[in-house]
Amino acid sequence: MNGAPSHPQHLGVEALLDYWLHDDPGGGAATDAVDAHLMQCEACGQLLDELIALGDGVRAAFRGGDVQAVTGAAFVRRLAEHGLRLREYRLPHNGSVNCTVAPDDDLLVARLEAPLQGVQRLDVVTELASEPELPPHTLHDVPFDAKDGAVVYLPKLSEIRRRPLHTARVTLLAVDPGGGTRELGRYDFRHRPWPASC
Repeated sequence: MNGAPSHPQHLGVEALLDYWLHDDPGGGAATDAVDAHLMQCEACGQLLDELIALGDGVRAAFRGGDVQAVTGAAFVRRLAEHGLRLREYRLPHNGSVNCTVAPDDDLLVARLEAPLQGVQRLDVVTELASEPELPPHTLHDVPFDAKDGAVVYLPKLSEIRRRPLHTARVTLLAVDPGGGTRELGRYDFRHRPWPASC
């Protein structure tokens, strides 16, 4: 994406995203203004097209199970409202679960209970406990809601489907302002391929 055009008369990315997402707190006035602008400005129309294509790509990646992410509970609710089939597991602090994924599941959602009060930054480290020679993967500075007391983790479903019987481990790390870390919780997923039941 080229980014927002530099001309002061052009619309910024935030205004175009609000327009695309139908987020107009002004009762339609901003939408009307963006409509009028887009009728005359090819550069802003091109930027809007790029934003829409990016959104389509993200949706396709989620639907294809190609995204590992940490998100909020509200986002997961919206996915379910849009018809995605979710398989959900809730793990207690430092817990484990026997799990599987059905062929028609769109997303796997794990709610990892953790003591998040006072945490300012959180990293999530995933590794295959059954294959320790593979390097761990870290998601840095992930979103979380300390009041909720859980981290909503979406593993990469396409990768899980390809693997045979295995154990995956997720570790939550609190990161202090100086860069030091402390472990908040460790969670094991003992996965059996479908049709084995959990």
